[in-house]
Amino acid sequence: MKKIFIVLLLFILLTFVFTVKSDEQLGEIEISENSFLIDANAIDTQINFYTDNSITKPKLIITLLSGDVDKLEDITSISQDKTTLTFGDFSSLSFGNKQTNNGIGLMVATITTGCLLFTRFNIGGNKSTTTTTTLTILVIGTIFFIGLSHSITLSEVSIRIDFKVPSTFKFEKLDLKLGSGSSNIIGLSSNSINIDSCFNLKDHKINLSNAIVTSSLNICSTQNIDIKNLIQSSNSLINLKTKSNVTLNFSNGYSGILDIYSNSLKIDETCDINVNGFNTTGSCNDGTLSKLVINANGVTITGTSFLTQTPTTSTPTTSTPTSTPTLTNTPTSTPTSTPTPTTTPTTTPTTTPTTTPTTTPTTTPTDSCPTTSTWRPTMASSSSPNSPSFSSVTPILDINFDKSNLGFRSRYKFNEKSIADGPNGVGNSFSINFNETYSPDSNWLISKISSPVLRTNVNYIFSFNFKLGQALSSDNTISSITISFYNPIDLPDPNVLEYFDQPTALPLFTKTITSGNFSSSTTFQPNGIPIKPTIDIGLSLMAIQINRTKQNSIPINLYFSDMKLTIPSKTFTDPISFLTKDSELVYISKASSSFDSQNTSTCPYLSMDLVHWHDKTIWSSGIVPLPNASSNIILPAGKRVLISPCSISQTDIYKKITIPSTSELIFSDANITMHVQDIYVQGKFTMGTKECRYNAFINLIFHGNKTTTDTIATNFGGSKGIAVASGGFISVQGKQYHNTWSKLSSTAWSGDSTIYIQDSVNWEVGQQVLITTSVYKDELYNQNEVLTIAAISGKKIQFTTPLKYYHYGGQEYQSEVGLLSRRIVFQGDLTSSDSQQFGGHVLVSGEGQFSGLSLVRFGQRNIKGRYPLHYHLANNVTKSFISDCSVIDSYYRCFTIHGTNGVTLTRNVAFNATGHCYYLEDGVEVDNTISYNLGAFVHTIGAPAAGYDQYGQDFIQSNDLTQPADSAAACFYITNAANSFIGNSASGGWAGFAFPNLPRPIGNHLSVSIVPSQYITKVWEGNTAHSSGYYFEFGASIYVGGLLTYNDNTGLLQYSSGRESRDTFMNGFNSSSKVWMRFNNTKVFLSNRGLSMWGERTEAVYLESHDSRRPASLFGEAWLSNALVNGQSGNILSSSVEYTRQGFQFYDTYVQTIISNIVFRNYIRYANAPSNEEDNRVIISMTHSSEFLPQGISVSKNITIQNTTTSQFIGHNIPVNSTGSSRFFNFIDWDGSLTGKGVPTLIGSHEKFWQFDNSCSFNSDWNCYICAKGTREIANVQFWVSGLISRDDPQNNDDSIGTISLFGDGITDRRSTRVIHTAGITGVSNAGWYLYLNGGTPTYMKIWLAQVIYNNYLFLAIPYPPNSKFSVSSEYKYNSNYNFNFTTETSAAAVRSGDGKKYYFDGTHLFVKVINFKLNGTESFNRSGAKVYDVYWEFLIHITASNTNTPPVNGFFTGLIDTLPSSNL
Repeated sequence: MKKIFIVLLLFILLTFVFTVKSDEQLGEIEISENSFLIDANAIDTQINFYTDNSITKPKLIITLLSGDVDKLEDITSISQDKTTLTFGDFSSLSFGNKQTNNGIGLMVATITTGCLLFTRFNIGGNKSTTTTTTLTILVIGTIFFIGLSHSITLSEVSIRIDFKVPSTFKFEKLDLKLGSGSSNIIGLSSNSINIDSCFNLKDHKINLSNAIVTSSLNICSTQNIDIKNLIQSSNSLINLKTKSNVTLNFSNGYSGILDIYSNSLKIDETCDINVNGFNTTGSCNDGTLSKLVINANGVTITGTSFLTQTPTTSTPTTSTPTSTPTLTNTPTSTPTSTPTPTTTPTTTPTTTPTTTPTTTPTTTPTDSCPTTSTWRPTMASSSSPNSPSFSSVTPILDINFDKSNLGFRSRYKFNEKSIADGPNGVGNSFSINFNETYSPDSNWLISKISSPVLRTNVNYIFSFNFKLGQALSSDNTISSITISFYNPIDLPDPNVLEYFDQPTALPLFTKTITSGNFSSSTTFQPNGIPIKPTIDIGLSLMAIQINRTKQNSIPINLYFSDMKLTIPSKTFTDPISFLTKDSELVYISKASSSFDSQNTSTCPYLSMDLVHWHDKTIWSSGIVPLPNASSNIILPAGKRVLISPCSISQTDIYKKITIPSTSELIFSDANITMHVQDIYVQGKFTMGTKECRYNAFINLIFHGNKTTTDTIATNFGGSKGIAVASGGFISVQGKQYHNTWSKLSSTAWSGDSTIYIQDSVNWEVGQQVLITTSVYKDELYNQNEVLTIAAISGKKIQFTTPLKYYHYGGQEYQSEVGLLSRRIVFQGDLTSSDSQQFGGHVLVSGEGQFSGLSLVRFGQRNIKGRYPLHYHLANNVTKSFISDCSVIDSYYRCFTIHGTNGVTLTRNVAFNATGHCYYLEDGVEVDNTISYNLGAFVHTIGAPAAGYDQYGQDFIQSNDLTQPADSAAACFYITNAANSFIGNSASGGWAGFAFPNLPRPIGNHLSVSIVPSQYITKVWEGNTAHSSGYYFEFGASIYVGGLLTYNDNTGLLQYSSGRESRDTFMNGFNSSSKVWMRFNNTKVFLSNRGLSMWGERTEAVYLESHDSRRPASLFGEAWLSNALVNGQSGNILSSSVEYTRQGFQFYDTYVQTIISNIVFRNYIRYANAPSNEEDNRVIISMTHSSEFLPQGISVSKNITIQNTTTSQFIGHNIPVNSTGSSRFFNFIDWDGSLTGKGVPTLIGSHEKFWQFDNSCSFNSDWNCYICAKGTREIANVQFWVSGLISRDDPQNNDDSIGTISLFGDGITDRRSTRVIHTAGITGVSNAGWYLYLNGGTPTYMKIWLAQVIYNNYLFLAIPYPPNSKFSVSSEYKYNSNYNFNFTTETSAAAVRSGDGKKYYFDGTHLFVKVINFKLNGTESFNRSGAKVYDVYWEFLIHITASNTNTPPVNGFFTGLIDTLPSSNL
């Protein structure tokens, strides 16, 4: 009886302790974010997703199906930002609560134990019974304590998640990371959906019905995947991977790319499929736009009829393993998901893994991999997917507007909250809020993005849905809504809060509606405004004016949704003709059209001495190393290790891999994804070779949070990337796509979906393509676009979506078209890269070869040496190159050469980078070849260097600006010119090409004794730059200027962005001969100043400039020749009045400039120009100053002017406040070709001082005197008078202190100009100059003959009182042989006809003929048969006067009569 009692009691207790709960609702979780991740891989999960319009936000209801869970918090954890829900054992975080919940159990345990003890000591029995009872008590006690202390056993837990969402809610991104179970998802709407149940290889069946996906759908499962009635946008990506079967049915057809990895695919019966070898294409629902490409090598496709064609390439002969393939997320085609728009590129290319990696290994991935030495995985094919046929109809394009791209403006009473989010659950909506009473009855919404080009007589629609926030009343009655398009300069900056009433300028187009659906406060009502322009509208901003009947007496709200501008669909045909060359005049060289030769017998994976990574016998531990958070996997010494897709986990993160100096890591040419933090290469890293470029889609994803610690190696290599030690070698070489970039061969308009380029290419359907901007201010009006190829043939490309913007492809210039996609991709992880601006990087201190590689989200902001692809202190290399690679969305630079010589950097594309892109770092890098590269959309770090004077701004190194010159970030940054630059193109940037001046090297090379700025380019041929230079008044697309120095005291770099002289020598040393820095075959367009050179010696030969403010700004001895300078092209975006254009601006002092053999074209008068210099004129000068005065420094020869009225030939400005530089403006038209005179012609300013004879006439359009030059030349002298006029103290003060007048040669009238405190008078030689000073003539003066050229003279007359005595002499500072004491002559006429060593005083005027005796006729700068004469330093005339009858006052003879000398002299 006792035993029965004990057994019964044990049963009751065990049942109590180990009771399994079921169907218990644990709780609810509301989702507040539209991007959400559910990580339930650790427990069995059943997901039911359905819509429920009784709620306003998504809600999760979690029900326990089995397992011992007391409350929701025991198995869930929500991230701090509310975007991630994780299921696991979190019971230890609420142990106190568990004690409370288990109180009843504790009470029962205590009572029961007490009963048993009573039984033990009070029920009689023998010794055996006593022992049994004691044992029973111990067992039961143990059971109770186990019951009280056990943790949750996740393997026994099963839950159901009822996922409820309102029907109007759309996720931006929904990620589900699942273990075992099933998912039944109905009606889900999201931009992207990622479902991963492959993470721990547990069975999870997935059913997806009536889902709406606009960007990408990625599903990985070990079970069947069933998808029904899927609604996809035409350009989205579907990526499905399973060991089982896939059923796929579309609701609306499909034209994107399917990436399938399964046993079989049962596809929608409406799809017609064509199979061509490994390529499968087709269309669904018979739609002309529904073209799809299926990348499903080896998958059995059923459910429709399809045509099989003979493969165009032979099937690989290497054996294929028969085991079940390992599931990965490696794409079998280039990722083609619709890029997500950002605030920077119009569309940002994306290369995103479809699973979330972990640092904890989930499985050993090597079980199915053979380890025999001869086994290899099936290698990838080089074949491309077949292109569908081209559609002849462009799709409709909607350009959406919301609070993110609209700025609110009003006369008063508004703030940043005046425009806000719309009602909950209403997509693409926003509100306008008048929170204060009596707010203005009119307000504006101004677009922050530039509008598409609108064509004449095309019907566009501007539409929106509207709802009142309050019931209709007089406070919120809409009287009218007007949509207008304005030139951007006529509107306030929509990004800056400022009061605004009305534009002062008329709009380019406007349309008003006074009646519409504006009365409902319960439902959104549709409204549309038809737009049919009567002219083509180029660069513009859209502005919407909303008018109410009166000011509001109560706070009110207006709601808008689905606001958009719609470009209609259209039928198009191919253009009749295309460009046959990219330039009219210059020659822009191109890369060879030949592909790199290949020899597949040399492929590294074929070597028979390889060992497999997955072979445990090669590892010293006898175990294949698994990825984990702290592992450092060191390859076996002396081994060449082959990685295959089944060798590694493709979802877990490998912390660090080290390749010893005697080892080599070789990748198979097979699709593979690898997650890693660090790779340290002391030996060799091989992923293809020059003769065996890989065809596989290989994806290396680099992980790691921001750090400045060297985790790759001790004191070397940084973190989150690959570092190759000195003596190491890396080769990463993927499939060659050629050309990597081209140019448009015809203009592409907004709404077009097909473009035509100048070169045939082998690009592929699904790849992403960049089209660069055709606007001037690239950063302000970003119109770069990234699109996905839908169809391609030769030079014709069709995209999955239409172009938003206009891209010019006229004969003058063309937007570049670059391929961004590559089959091998190195990318930074999404988790830490964007948020911390900390991507991956590759650093090579040995030899490195790279081709066919794309680097995405690479570079580490403001961390020196952590650039996407970087040769680091490798010295002289012989085998290194970077060819046909791409860098996309870089946080810090693109391609860097640092302390390395001999690198070839060619045919690469870089887009959307921060900081200098193609980067020569320290100033010692020479003998590198940088050719045929494209750089585009490059951003400064921090505020761009600006300034309105020549000296720009200064920047000092800081944590936020490690390299201060990044304030002027350029596509190509060149600290030492002694390299070759051929055929490169730069779109955007502060400058396209920047040559900063370094007086000594920086960084690791401070002690190297060279002057980097003294070197010239080895080769400069055929380079192009555009859409840059506008931040700085003197900025340029090719900018040779700025000063970068290192401060030894502070240890900091300093950058000054403005004028800095540059002296250049043959070998870079000033002991060698002086040489000119030459730019050959250069093209600039849409530039502030095309080429700007602050240096001492410059030549630009063969230059084309279009739509630039000025083609060039050249200093020192400068020659511009054989040029085409076009003020206005056919580009509609450049025809606005945002900036005017001038053909050439002559400088104002101490330079020598010759322009020859130039065609100027299309300088059209701008009626509203505030001055001639700001009009569209061919020739202007600098007339802003009285501090800097011109000499005879400018010459033109063989000038042709086309399609320009004569009035626009010269634009001389007469400032309201007169300036010396304006009065002394001059130049020589060497052959009369510019002025049309046909003989050598002298052009002088508006002052009559230039009217030296009867050949001179005044041109009122030009504000200049035009004279037959004859034997005259330009002369310049400086009168130096102590305390009055000084060369050493120039003043920007134009107050007159006297006059200088022409005399003699029959001149009887006053032809004079004023004399000011700044020394310098410029006029014509071989003429009489009469100097009169208002305050009297000094007793002593010096006259510097700055420019009185050989065989020329000036005949000077200066007033003195009668009976004055004189001492006149000449002095040459550097040779006393030219020092003469002048003697008196008998007449003024004798002085003029004499030898220049005599003077004469007639009682009123002292006459002196001044000649520079030192000259021999060689003192000139000569080009194209023209000359500019030198300013010759320090030849002086001294005049000392005395007078005992009329003594001077304070050194001046005063009271002198201003009398012009005789006209007969």
